[in-house]
Amino acid sequence: MRSDKRRGTPRRTVISAEQLDRYLTNELHKIPGFAGITVHAGYRLREPDADGCNWSGHAVPLHGVRAPPPEVIAATLRPIVQNARARFNLSE
Repeated sequence: MRSDKRRGTPRRTVISAEQLDRYLTNELHKIPGFAGITVHAGYRLREPDADGCNWSGHAVPLHGVRAPPPEVIAATLRPIVQNARARFNLSE
């Protein structure tokens, strides 16, 4: 992991897409009832957005039939993704 040092943007740790997927999945697994869900991070942006983040934030949860309803997953995942977008950028 390395830190992003762009001028005028918050400092973010640069990680691979696989590391980001693991982070999002592990954070979701800390919440009871979400252990069977795997999360794939959003796609890398060509240029960082206005907040300096270089990935979309459109995380995709993959789950089986015993998972909570999709709207519950989305609502639970939203703050995890927002926090991750503030902390991480994807490596090249």
